[in-house]
Amino acid sequence: MKKINPTIVLVRPQLSENIGMTARVMDNFGFSKLSIVSPRDGWPSQKAESSAKHANKIISNAKIYNCLDNAISNFDMVIATSNRKRFLTKKSFNNFNLLMKKIRDFKNIAILFGPENSGLSNQDIRLANFLFTIPTDNLNKSLNLSHAVSIMSYELFRSNNVSIKNIKTLNKDKINKLELSNFMNFLINDLDSNGFFRPEEKKDSMIDNIYSIYNKIDLSKKELRMLWGMHKKLKKQPKS
Repeated sequence: MKKINPTIVLVRPQLSENIGMTARVMDNFGFSKLSIVSPRDGWPSQKAESSAKHANKIISNAKIYNCLDNAISNFDMVIATSNRKRFLTKKSFNNFNLLMKKIRDFKNIAILFGPENSGLSNQDIRLANFLFTIPTDNLNKSLNLSHAVSIMSYELFRSNNVSIKNIKTLNKDKINKLELSNFMNFLINDLDSNGFFRPEEKKDSMIDNIYSIYNKIDLSKKELRMLWGMHKKLKKQPKS
C-alpha cells in the first residue's frame, strides 16, 4: 500500500513558536517534510527550534522560500486549507475519507496552511487543486496553525495505517505545478494583450476562474503538450 507523505507548507507564518509546534506535531505522526514561505520573524529562528522539542531535525531541514510559486513548483497535487468562505469556483471538501481517496494516487503532495491572522489569500489558492476545511463548530471556526496541522497529520497517519483495497496505480505522467504555471502565465498574458479582461476591475476574479477550470482537470504531460500546441496554432491564425 502506498503511504501518503505530503509536504506541509506554511505560508507567511507570523509566530516562530507556531512553526516549532508544527514541526513537533508532524514528528508525532511520522511526517518530516516542511516548507516555509516568507516567515515574518525571519529564518533561522531560535524560538522555532525551542518550540519543536525533539523535532529539531525537521526545523533544520525545512526548506525556505520567498514566494509560494517556487515552493509548490514540483508538486502535482496541492491542497489549500481554509476555514473562510470563498467566492471562488473551486471545489471544496471537509470529509477526510474523501480527501484521502482523492490524493492517494499522487506522488508529490503539498498541503498549504496560511498565516495566523488572515489565512491564505485567493492568489495563494489559485494553483491549488481544491480547498479543504477542517470541520468545526459553527460558533468557533478558527484553529491555531499548529492545531490545524496536527489534525491533518493525525488523519493522514490514521489513513496510512488502514488497509485500503483496490488502490489505483500511481500515475507518474501527471504534470507538476511549475508546468501548469508556465502554461497559465503564457495563456493569461496572451489574453491580457488581446483585451480579454474587461472590465478591468473583474480581472482578478476572471483569472481565478481560469485557474479553477484547469485545476479541475488532472492533466497529463501529453494533454498539456496538446494544449500548448492548440494555443500556439490559434495564435498563428490570420485575423479575419
